[in-house]
Amino acid sequence: MLPFPPYNPPQPLQTVLGVTHGAYCMEEFVLKSSQEQYLDWLCTAPSEREPSTKLKFAETIGVNVKTLRRWEAKPTFRAEWEKRVETIQGSPERTQRLLDSLYAKALDGDTKAASLYLQATNRMSPPTIEVNSKQSSRELTDAELDALIAASAANEKNVRQFKVI
Repeated sequence: MLPFPPYNPPQPLQTVLGVTHGAYCMEEFVLKSSQEQYLDWLCTAPSEREPSTKLKFAETIGVNVKTLRRWEAKPTFRAEWEKRVETIQGSPERTQRLLDSLYAKALDGDTKAASLYLQATNRMSPPTIEVNSKQSSRELTDAELDALIAASAANEKNVRQFKVI
């Protein structure tokens, strides 16, 4: 009897209904050109997609829309999709275009866009109020507490009276 098990060579790859099975199956790890096309389509802004719907895209590349959903569920496809989305979201060019758009709308009088632009550029943050007191708030008299609140309110009113030019 041998001290180790006999060598069993790997089984040949078998293709059953278009899916390759076997010890060295690489199909699950390599995206097809149609899957790459689908990823490109998914990573395009919805308003710029051509064709505009998933169903029409599936018809364009000659697959059923259920195939697209199966691709989306595969770990290799999802990993590539997430990688591409992260690249797009982290793009400085894309961020700059968005900030430019907000800025243009703010100049046209859109106060929400102005607020978002100022927040995004860290130009509008709540003011920091530093209160130095040797007493705890419980030890303050009503008059002292009212004076602190009034000073804080006056400061906030001054901050809010800015104009977007």
